[in-house]
Amino acid sequence: MHCPKCAIPINDPFPQCPQCGFHIRDLDKELGSPPERNNLVCDLAKAMGEPGLKLLCERLQAFTDRTGYAFYAVTIQTTAPRLPSEYVFWLFNRWNVGGDPHLGILMLLAIQERRIEVEVGCDLERFISDDAAAAILQHHAVPFLKRGRIDDGLYYAADVLGRFVEELALKEPRSETSGISAKPRV
Repeated sequence: MHCPKCAIPINDPFPQCPQCGFHIRDLDKELGSPPERNNLVCDLAKAMGEPGLKLLCERLQAFTDRTGYAFYAVTIQTTAPRLPSEYVFWLFNRWNVGGDPHLGILMLLAIQERRIEVEVGCDLERFISDDAAAAILQHHAVPFLKRGRIDDGLYYAADVLGRFVEELALKEPRSETSGISAKPRV
């Protein structure tokens, strides 16, 4: 993961950005405890319809089954007092998405801020960078979201992100020395 302020790599073992001084605990102080992770899709904003929620859950589960990596989606009314980019970074770390090696992706839709963000775990950045993942959201989610089609925007963004990572990840041979387990702790 990268510092949400200046994009320098940081994570729980190295929680402070050497460039700007941003520290993960700054977010803990403001945001408190993270929301409960009760499914692959946490529709905290109640923004999705039941069919869309089910379809997105199935797609994220298929991604996990195929790759062994975690993929979560969250909707939230607001990330205030923090920016959505800071909130998704914080939540990714607090939920420990993909276990200690951070083999996972977290997609966040902040309704009030009208922002969709993604956090890609460091170990998955060999397949897709945060910038490339953000570009996928821009092209495959934002057009639907602008028309109020939240279910479609989240599904198509997750589908394209998933297919992109699946194609590259499944081509890479796994070994006991790579540090990648068949199933991450999710």
